[in-house]
Amino acid sequence: MKKLLMTCAVFILSAGSLLAQTEISAFTATGGAYSTTFLTDYQCLGINPANLGWTRNDHKMNLGLGEGTVSIYSEPLTRKEVFNDLFNDEDWLDNQGKKDAAKKFTDTRLLGIGAWTWVGFSYQDEKIGGIAFNIRERLMWNSSLNEKAASFLFTGWRDPYFDQKITNQYGDTIEGISSNSQYASTVYKGTDQHLLHIREFNLGYGRKLLEIDDDITWYGGFAVKYLLGFAGVQYYQNENGELMAFSALSPIYDVDYDTPTPSAVSGSGMKKVGSGFGFDIGTTFRYKNLKIGIAVNDIGSIKWDGNVYEGNDVRVYSIETEGMNNYNIFEQGELIVSDNHPDDPNEWTGLENKTVKLPMNLRGGASYRIMEALEVGVDLYVPLGDKVPGYYDAVVFGLGTHYDPAPWIQLSLGLVSKGDFGVNIPMGVTFFPVNNEKRTWSMGLGTGDMITWFSDTDPTVALCFGLLRFSFGEK
Repeated sequence: MKKLLMTCAVFILSAGSLLAQTEISAFTATGGAYSTTFLTDYQCLGINPANLGWTRNDHKMNLGLGEGTVSIYSEPLTRKEVFNDLFNDEDWLDNQGKKDAAKKFTDTRLLGIGAWTWVGFSYQDEKIGGIAFNIRERLMWNSSLNEKAASFLFTGWRDPYFDQKITNQYGDTIEGISSNSQYASTVYKGTDQHLLHIREFNLGYGRKLLEIDDDITWYGGFAVKYLLGFAGVQYYQNENGELMAFSALSPIYDVDYDTPTPSAVSGSGMKKVGSGFGFDIGTTFRYKNLKIGIAVNDIGSIKWDGNVYEGNDVRVYSIETEGMNNYNIFEQGELIVSDNHPDDPNEWTGLENKTVKLPMNLRGGASYRIMEALEVGVDLYVPLGDKVPGYYDAVVFGLGTHYDPAPWIQLSLGLVSKGDFGVNIPMGVTFFPVNNEKRTWSMGLGTGDMITWFSDTDPTVALCFGLLRFSFGEK
């Protein structure tokens, strides 16, 4: 009988770092809560490629290095616990503390979404349009556990489900067994887990399609991206109650399913386990100081062909742990192992490959420049297509403003509604140490939610930053 990791992705994220929000690591847009008609040059890739047809400054070229954002939304943990306990293994939970932790994690959401732009470059010309390229890392982790999954995670064989105990020669319990084992689709019903970690190589083009006088302009654009996949994990029941589970993880995640697969990837480190292509298409209309934009992004798929497994609906039979001793699921989660029933097939079956769609989404927005130094805007993010790894299962609405009180600074403030994920008040500041006709250097910092720093419950701990963004070349 094979020893297997518990079939919840959160239990295996021992090497993950959470890197972006729906702004795709653009620090200039985070605080304002709208991006569909605000971002241009290489920053608009993944948002609205039509915006390559216009520029926000008087420069042809833009170069950016190391722009990133990290965001963690937590219903089970308070802001203090996210900072002090989620990545800390020094605290120790007693038996009652474990029961309390299981209750906290039952039917609550723990979400990390992010991006890191390694390099971005764009060239924009009034006549030929704009072309842009960037290399970006994207990661999204979404976790919601039902009562049993949360209890197994923190209390292990102490959960009443495991009504028989196996002890060692010293009388210590080493394993719990269920005399009435149930199928995973029943035991974990309601549990929803998915993880996506990809690297994008984006190339986009946008230009002016139509201009009537100087008042009305229509822009269009598209982008293509080659994708390298490092992690794709999914576990949930569909509307018919059928278990949907697959996994493809790079060796850097250090997960061993203890069962063979024809797509095995040997070695260690950040090795790709999938590849694919994606497409974005968008358009923007401008009437005087008003812009209206719409775009569809992440059209395409990834073919996972390394360390690929498909989950089977087997009976949850035994567990060999007394549960986690603290909230650091990244360090201890991989130690939670379970066995399927001896008469069942393996919990995971190796596959040669599996093709999965990208998390397609629709973006729409509008902005209006009230005066030279002040712009207001609204944004809408709508998930489309199938429920796949990286799927953000909420409609996001943003409302905000950007204000330039002086040539060397820009301030932004907004309001973001994310359905069941609550309401955030983002804020950002961008500095321009150099800002003249020949060149511009901008750097900035934004937070995804000001409320989090004053309230301890349901925090969204989110920071976005960039230090090396340059514009140069006169139009």
